[in-house]
Amino acid sequence: MSSSTLQLGRLTVTRSASRLVLAGRLDDAAPLSGLATTDLDRHLVIDTGGISFVNSIGIREWMRLLRTLHEAGIQVALENVADVLITQMNMIPDASGHAEIRSFHALYACEACGAESSPLIEVAPHRAELAAMRPPSVKCDECGGKMDLGDYPERYLSVFRKP
Repeated sequence: MSSSTLQLGRLTVTRSASRLVLAGRLDDAAPLSGLATTDLDRHLVIDTGGISFVNSIGIREWMRLLRTLHEAGIQVALENVADVLITQMNMIPDASGHAEIRSFHALYACEACGAESSPLIEVAPHRAELAAMRPPSVKCDECGGKMDLGDYPERYLSVFRKP
């Protein structure tokens, strides 16, 4: 199946059998349930890096999508998870469902120069430190100094904690 683009309210979805790329607002105007169709591969990657806003209705739709995919036997991997979505996943445990998070964005700030950025954090090489609630080290692009996580670790890393 080739890729196609759908507009769900203020959310743009680029879709193929093995990948969904979401960009825009995940809100009450974005009914995601129609994305869980039978023409999807058994291994699906969802890239949410383009999501700029999430509200309570949007997170409910997101959770329904993940649940429907899981019930259909589709294994979901999340890549490039947007900062606004990873924080929701840490506050609402069901928001990550049974999906594997491979990479995510987190807000970092440089104490030396005040620069802020949301670098992409790859999970695999940092799995142990993420599970221990220790954010990976990030170098400041502006001054070369060490950047610190811009919020409490619980806002970004709780989802990686092992029970």
